[in-house]
Amino acid sequence: MAEPFTVSSAPAAEPPGGLRPSEAEPVTVREYGTRYLRITVRYHGGTGFTWLRAPGPAHARPQCLPPALVGAALRRVDTAVRTADAAGTRIGNAAEDRSGARLALGEWVTDPAPDGETRPGVRTGVLYRAPGAFSVARLLPSGDDTAFRLSVSALADVGRTLRRLHHEPWELPERPPHHGVRRLLAWISGEENTPGATRLRTLARTRLGRSLWTRLTDWSEAAAEPPGRGGAVLLHGAPSTGWLVPSPAGGHTVLLAGEEVTGGDPALDLGWLLGELHELRAAAARGLGSAGQGPPVDYPAAAHALLSGYTGSHGTAAVPRGTARAATLRLALHMRDFASFVGWHEDLRHYCDLLADMLTEDGAPALRWASPSGGLEDSPQGPRRNQSTHR
Repeated sequence: MAEPFTVSSAPAAEPPGGLRPSEAEPVTVREYGTRYLRITVRYHGGTGFTWLRAPGPAHARPQCLPPALVGAALRRVDTAVRTADAAGTRIGNAAEDRSGARLALGEWVTDPAPDGETRPGVRTGVLYRAPGAFSVARLLPSGDDTAFRLSVSALADVGRTLRRLHHEPWELPERPPHHGVRRLLAWISGEENTPGATRLRTLARTRLGRSLWTRLTDWSEAAAEPPGRGGAVLLHGAPSTGWLVPSPAGGHTVLLAGEEVTGGDPALDLGWLLGELHELRAAAARGLGSAGQGPPVDYPAAAHALLSGYTGSHGTAAVPRGTARAATLRLALHMRDFASFVGWHEDLRHYCDLLADMLTEDGAPALRWASPSGGLEDSPQGPRRNQSTHR
């Protein structure tokens, strides 16, 4: 069952950069995570929260924040989003009724050195300022009508922001690896050898067979390569419902950003989110995991909101080529991460079958969402709620 939350009647939150903690000590309201990452959410009074992301024992690489040039590009995108909202104008090429999600950029948290020592303090995590305590990952499947509306609106907003982000070229000579793709390749190759990862790899190779396993390998290797025509653009690197925090007080949604930023093919960002939504839909339909045990959720409405935000008035023509394959990789990575950082679960056997279906169909199910009338449609529509599928 989802954690409880309330919708505040407080005034709308200020922009993320303007949030200021009250004089009172912050209160920890949520703590959760895996062996890879721990999240602590603290309330600072008013409409201000901070989210601390700290590495867990299985976090093999140091956390990192983007270099100055990339940070400037991220702030440029956030300024464009804020300006568009204030002017009621447009983001990208399409006029919109709303702007996008604001980018909440992380900052280092450092434990001071002991008294008498002159060495620098130890970095213990990355801190983000946000207008809420719950992400879309928690709100969307909660069964609460207000939470659902907040989530669908936030997904449309993040679609617009990703579209604007992908207008920024990657301008540095070096391109950091895509961390998710790198973890996936480490699992495929056998470099990742925790008991859960090893067991899943053996099972997946058997369930997928030689042909589909080779396809997964080829797609993963291709995703790690720099894009061809058009060059690399600025990527969030790991957009997900867990990084997306709406304001229950009516302010801006924020997308936590910085740790995973890289340059590459825009399909990786959009596919990452669509793959997550497809996984939730498929798990709910098959009775798997928390999605399969929770209340009904209109995942097509969520996906249509994301797609309409990203594509604007251009429909499926604006969906980057390769998005469906990227969604497939996102599913495979989540399976790998769960086995490595949470542990084995028998549902992973069924997830292998879901992955096989995605590979067989070239990822097409991630772009195939029922219309409100119950059919299939080729062009994304705006967010509309199907009352019969959600309570």
